[in-house]
Amino acid sequence: MIGDKIIIPGESLDGIHLGENIDNIIGSLKKKYLVERAEGVVYLNNDEVLIGVEDDGFIYTVMCGKNFKGNYKNKLWAGMTVKDVLNNSNEQVAFGGCVVVDKIDGIGLPLPEGYDDFEKITDFLSLDFVFDYLSIFKKSF
Repeated sequence: MIGDKIIIPGESLDGIHLGENIDNIIGSLKKKYLVERAEGVVYLNNDEVLIGVEDDGFIYTVMCGKNFKGNYKNKLWAGMTVKDVLNNSNEQVAFGGCVVVDKIDGIGLPLPEGYDDFEKITDFLSLDFVFDYLSIFKKSF
């Protein structure tokens, strides 16, 4: 259900499902959020939730910002620091421009532009670096 604050890796965030057509849910979104559309992105309540949309309207990613009140199993959330990531996971890898933890496919913390690989997450990010977003994407491994 839209607005449920539930995060399901590789499937949905806040009741917004990957693969859905944005035109089929825009009415429901407008009942719960301030909705703004730009080319390829639908913003809900500014950047509480961002929806990546293909040209044909199908959703390929859903991200939440720091104002989103949900989290994934108290392990991942938007606004966590590198230190939080290290304290809440055993393994961190760079995959598809995100930090993926503990081999949980379909969810990650987007890395800053230009940083898409690391041996250790602290190679180029300080412990107090904040990940502003959490991203849900199609499972790939």
